[in-house]
Amino acid sequence: MVQTHTYQEIKRQPETWRQTIGMALSRADEVKQTFAALQPEEVIFTGCGTSYYVSIAAAAAFQEKTGLPAWSVPASEVFLNPGSVFSKKRKTILVGCSRSGNTTEVVRAIEFARQNKLAHCFAITTRPSSQLADKADTVFHLSHVQENSVVMTGSFTNMLLAAQLLAGILPGDEAYLGELKRLPEIGEDVIARVESLAKDIGKDRNFSHYIYLGMGAQFGLANEGMLKLKEMTQLFSETFNPLEFRHGPISVLDEKCRVILLSSQSIRPYERDVVDDVRKFGANALVIGDRLEDFQCDIKIELNSGLTDLARGVLYLPFLQLLAYYRTLDLGLNPDRPRNLDKVVLLKN
Repeated sequence: MVQTHTYQEIKRQPETWRQTIGMALSRADEVKQTFAALQPEEVIFTGCGTSYYVSIAAAAAFQEKTGLPAWSVPASEVFLNPGSVFSKKRKTILVGCSRSGNTTEVVRAIEFARQNKLAHCFAITTRPSSQLADKADTVFHLSHVQENSVVMTGSFTNMLLAAQLLAGILPGDEAYLGELKRLPEIGEDVIARVESLAKDIGKDRNFSHYIYLGMGAQFGLANEGMLKLKEMTQLFSETFNPLEFRHGPISVLDEKCRVILLSSQSIRPYERDVVDDVRKFGANALVIGDRLEDFQCDIKIELNSGLTDLARGVLYLPFLQLLAYYRTLDLGLNPDRPRNLDKVVLLKN
């Protein structure tokens, strides 16, 4: 098998996580001082595509860990519909996420917020020499995460991890930071165990419709899993909150549908009922998470992390990425260069 850029970038993720952890912790005092000086009343995470899904997961973790109101919006909303994004009565920090640092909507969002004095602007990017890094007030540089593939894999998990570390640093949550520090070692074990499963499942052509389910921070992760399959294979894939799935979308289930649940232990009884309904209506149910022995499903992907729901986040992604990768190869497509996509989306002036 030819090892594509996508494959190499998926496999190397645990080592890049180590470097992201070191970078963030080395800047802990600086970040605390910045937030202490600004006294923000809300934090808004923004991005486009994969980076928007980073923002969804990051905002959920940030609010739960810091107690500060936090939410996510697509970057275009920031400068095209600012009245629905910003409250003039609140001190705001805007966190822009972008692999390239040159995505037009994210750059314009930061520019707009600064020019109109709407927010202190924080950037998370893999490119220190980029428009986003130049225009933001504070920057987390992830220069150790450089990708050649059009498809974002390690950049997603590292930007999310950087945001999670920020959420642990600010309140001084040593227990949470301790969990995050364990991710590289656990991630190496997870990838070694799940790759063969991802390969076998990816080659299964019995399913042409994929549905990803996740709640809270896992909703952002489920969206990212969906996007990897959609952009690499062009297969029909979509994402829902697991309980919302019953309110209409469940009507599409049939024997050609595979439902992938990113399980959270905190809502386990509700998830079990959803999985039971998925199987009752003839679809295939795959569950990924920790301690899955009480699920009655078709496939279980045990992470065996021993971590809490909010700390475990990036561990779901290697399996989902590898599943999409192997399905792409089975279809005879190039995972590094998906159809109709460029590495950076640039808008005309």
